[in-house]
Amino acid sequence: MNTEGNRQQAEKPHVLLLVTLSEWGGAQHIVYLLARYLRADYEITVGCAPGGELVDKLTQEGIRVVSIPEFTRNLHPLKDLRALWRLYCFIKSERFDLVHAHSTKAGLIGRLAARLAGIRSIVFSAHGWPFTEGRSLWKRRLLALMERVAAYCSTKIVCVSEHDRQLALKFNVARPAKLIVIHNGLDPQPFLQADGARVKQQLGLDKCLALTFVGRLAPPKEPLVLLTALQKLPNAKVILVGEGPMRPEIEQFVKRNQLEDRVMMLGMREDVPEILAASDVFVLPSRWEGLPLVIIEAIFAGLPVVATRVGGISELVEEGVNGWLIPRSDPRAMAQALQRLTEDEFRRKQMGKAGREKALEQFTLERMVAQYRELYRDLLTSR
Repeated sequence: MNTEGNRQQAEKPHVLLLVTLSEWGGAQHIVYLLARYLRADYEITVGCAPGGELVDKLTQEGIRVVSIPEFTRNLHPLKDLRALWRLYCFIKSERFDLVHAHSTKAGLIGRLAARLAGIRSIVFSAHGWPFTEGRSLWKRRLLALMERVAAYCSTKIVCVSEHDRQLALKFNVARPAKLIVIHNGLDPQPFLQADGARVKQQLGLDKCLALTFVGRLAPPKEPLVLLTALQKLPNAKVILVGEGPMRPEIEQFVKRNQLEDRVMMLGMREDVPEILAASDVFVLPSRWEGLPLVIIEAIFAGLPVVATRVGGISELVEEGVNGWLIPRSDPRAMAQALQRLTEDEFRRKQMGKAGREKALEQFTLERMVAQYRELYRDLLTSR
């Protein structure tokens, strides 16, 4: 097994964090934050597929990274068995005190490998269940069965929203005592301090309403719902931040509907706080979600939010208080919700203020890290 980074020698409990892919996303962001902010108390190792932004960020921080080449997003029986064997041998040889898996594939394989290796403290964080709404019922039941089997290998299962905890109970994934809720959290300071003047000038947003989407241009996101709604909003422009396989389809839609002057596709950006500061409304159409970090970012930036009523989004966006929730895949409802906000600047500002106040109480990095630290401590002291 290849290793990246140097392992620090310390007499601390040894924790292995697992996530399937190293391409940057919500689960990877949380793994990075936990590795960075818990290493004062624990010796942290992170296992993931090689080569992505997560590996780069962790290596820069001096955090040990172990590459698992067989980790892939899609089902691949031979590679999955190899990953199981590789992880089992590694965990057995390292004698970790606690294994904490994130994302579906790493959660299934990692928990089984940890149990086979005799690890007594095994945690899984579900960043949105694979059997959530938006999939066919038979597929949801099959995926729930797989999670139910993996739950037997878990000491605790962390849901990122109460919605996801209730969904797990509905599908009998685990007994109630095994399921807990720890909301995702971020550092609010970059978003509280950001100045959007430069971005606003560069993108020509001074005389229009900027509707901003940040996310991977791939399912479960539905950016075309936003672009369809845009056709009913003559004084608005859409900013799309992110890359993904849907980009060609989006470009064709923009050209076909003559929206070239009203849609800006910025790709991957490092200045997301400044882009949000230059925006008027944040929009996230999705078929399913866990607890999206991008909405937390937008709320810290003081933006009202229009998003689909899926996953834990309703725990971030309170209807009529800091935004509006719409049914999935509904451009008409999207347009109606956006019209309410584009026509009322005072309401936008009031909603943005209300959302920020709530987020500063419930969705901070400090709060999330403290809850995970307490969970680790409880599990390790009760062995």
